[in-house]
Amino acid sequence: MKYEDLEQIIAQGESYYYEFKLKANADLHKEMVAFANASGGTILLGVDDDGSIPGIEINNGLLSHIQSIASSCDPAIHIEIKKIKEKILSIHVPEGKAKPYRGPGGFYIRVGANAQKMDTDSILAFIEREGRIRFDEQVRPDVPCGEFLSTKKWEQFALLSGISGVHSPINLLQSLGAVKMVDKQPCLTNAGVLAFTDEPTLFIPQSRVDCAAYNGTEKVSILDRKMFEEDVISNIDNALKFVERHINISAKITTLKREDIWEIPEVALREAIVNAVVHRDYLEKGATVLIEVFSDRIVISNPGGLAKGLDEKDFGKYSLTRNSVLANLMLRAHYIEKLGTGITRINQALLDAGLQKVEFRFSGFFSVSFDRTGSPIGSPIGSLVGGQTGGQTGGQTGGQTGGQKLSEKQSQLIDLIIDNPHITRAKLVKVLDINASAVQKHIDQLKNMKILKREGGSFGGHWVINTKNIPTKE
Repeated sequence: MKYEDLEQIIAQGESYYYEFKLKANADLHKEMVAFANASGGTILLGVDDDGSIPGIEINNGLLSHIQSIASSCDPAIHIEIKKIKEKILSIHVPEGKAKPYRGPGGFYIRVGANAQKMDTDSILAFIEREGRIRFDEQVRPDVPCGEFLSTKKWEQFALLSGISGVHSPINLLQSLGAVKMVDKQPCLTNAGVLAFTDEPTLFIPQSRVDCAAYNGTEKVSILDRKMFEEDVISNIDNALKFVERHINISAKITTLKREDIWEIPEVALREAIVNAVVHRDYLEKGATVLIEVFSDRIVISNPGGLAKGLDEKDFGKYSLTRNSVLANLMLRAHYIEKLGTGITRINQALLDAGLQKVEFRFSGFFSVSFDRTGSPIGSPIGSLVGGQTGGQTGGQTGGQTGGQKLSEKQSQLIDLIIDNPHITRAKLVKVLDINASAVQKHIDQLKNMKILKREGGSFGGHWVINTKNIPTKE
């Protein structure tokens, strides 16, 4: 650096990249650490805060003292020292490669023209951003397994993952990163809290999923709103059901089976919801995953842009997981088919359906917007078997039902009974996700339509479907 250049720098005053100090005093380590934790910078010894240049006596003792201060930081900081003329010493501190750095007084980072000390929350956020430790890996000593691990959630995960015969899951959950030992006591990590507790929002309030359906294209008239505050798997399932209730669904009959056709492919919507829940920035406590259904689009957004280290130009080409433990749990439960393939699956599903590609946006938030205007399916009709759908499956009902149409739940109920004639009413209640009286009402209606009858008693009996009376296309 030429002296003329230095004069211009000094004239501008201290900045994000330059710090002026009269001498190498006890807080020199603070400035070194702050620069190393930020973008690097230069400390000019012999320059006063007001820009005057009293200078400093430069000798081997001073140089040794400065090197000693840099070496005492944890980890040690590499510095470059240069003498400018006879009375100014330039100490250049490159951006550190092993962040975070700490001095005897703690952790500091450069903010504007000052070295600012970081509190606990700031340190955790900093470490997360730098990729040294992820949110989902952090252990929660306040959430011991003995008190908060949900047997129901574990059994659900085990069933989905094909795990059997594990009576005490602690060792397996440790290997999956959902549990860590604290003073010989098993405690859940944040990933474990999100996946295996009944009320994760008690510990991670921002983990809920907010859903809203609007009448129109703006956030003015709300038709429906739900907040889901359970484990990640339940939140994903419930959010998808919410979207299903507010979009158009047609039906295609090829055999006795009915195939529901969503205006936006279900697989694409599911992938987008899973991505939002699994890859959100959980360190951002002021925002939640948000799913919004408008008349012309569906927008799924989550806090946190692209993960650190992934450039916008590489989006969709490479995978970089923000919450690797949580993602691995969802992979085991088959909610993620293969890490890094979600975006491809979304685009392929839309391509197969002849729909436009989604619009991705990423800044402080990541959002996926599905266009509803190009769907061939018309007005909301539920799932009709051979009924008039307003889409590609139009036609009139036939058979002996006098033109009656089946509701979505009735069609699902028939499918369940065809698959398992011995299915119980309790199982129907659970699978259809409606109460017992509603199930009985559908059963009575199907009996009146002479589609359904019961043979045998409550125990040992079975259902019989009269397929001739199921409404079909002419």
